Amino acid sequence: MYNEHEIGVNEHFSYIKRLKEDSRQKVFVILRDGEKASGVVSLNQIDTLHKKADWAFYLDENERGGVGSLLEIFMLDFVFSKLEMEKLNCEVIETNPNVVAMHKKFGFVEEGFRRSNIEKDNERIGVHFLGVTKGDWNAMRETRISEFSRKVPDIEIIFDNEEVNASHSVIDKIQSARSKNNINWMSLLRLSVEKSPSQSLPLIKEIMKIDGEINDLTKDLLEE
Repeated sequence: MYNEHEIGVNEHFSYIKRLKEDSRQKVFVILRDGEKASGVVSLNQIDTLHKKADWAFYLDENERGGVGSLLEIFMLDFVFSKLEMEKLNCEVIETNPNVVAMHKKFGFVEEGFRRSNIEKDNERIGVHFLGVTKGDWNAMRETRISEFSRKVPDIEIIFDNEEVNASHSVIDKIQSARSKNNINWMSLLRLSVEKSPSQSLPLIKEIMKIDGEINDLTKDLLEE
C-alpha cells in the first residue's frame, strides 16, 4: 500500500458510507471459507465514457495457495465481461516485484515507471504503471484458466458462459434496485408511523393481511 496509516473505526465507517454513494468504485471483501475476512479487491476510477478502470488487491500476509491469481482471473472477467470495460490499469510499488510479474503473466503490460514517486517509511519509492486491454485478456483467458486449474486443483472455479453472465447481470441489477426500494419503503413506513400513526397503522395491518393471503395462495400453488 502507499502508506501505513492505521485506519480508525470512525474513519472506516465514513469510507464505507462514501462507497455506497460512489458509482466509480466497487469493493469486494475476500472471505476464507465464507467466514474469515482475508483481503479486499477494489475497483476504482470506473469510467463508463472511456470504458476503463483501475484496480488493486490486498491480501492477509498468511494467504497462500494461488489466491492472488484467482483474484486476478476474477477481476479480469468481472471488468471485461460484466462491466464491459475495454481497459484495466493498476499501480504497483517497486518493492513488490512478484506482483508486477504476476500481473504481466495475466496480460498486463508495463506502460511506465515513475521514479521516486511516493514516500513510504521515510523513503522515496518508484511505482510501476501497468495496463491490460480486453483483447489482451480474451486472447489468453482459456490458457491461463487451464494452467491455474492444474496448479491449484483443490480450488474449484466456476466460469459462467456469456449467456449466463448476461442473465446474472440482469438479476444483479434487479436485486440492487429492490434493495434500494426496500430502503425507500422503510423510510416511508417510518415517516408515516411517526407523523400520522392513526392513519398509517390501519393501512399497514391491511398490507400484512393481504401479504398473508398471497402466502396462502402461493402454498396452494406449490401443492398442486
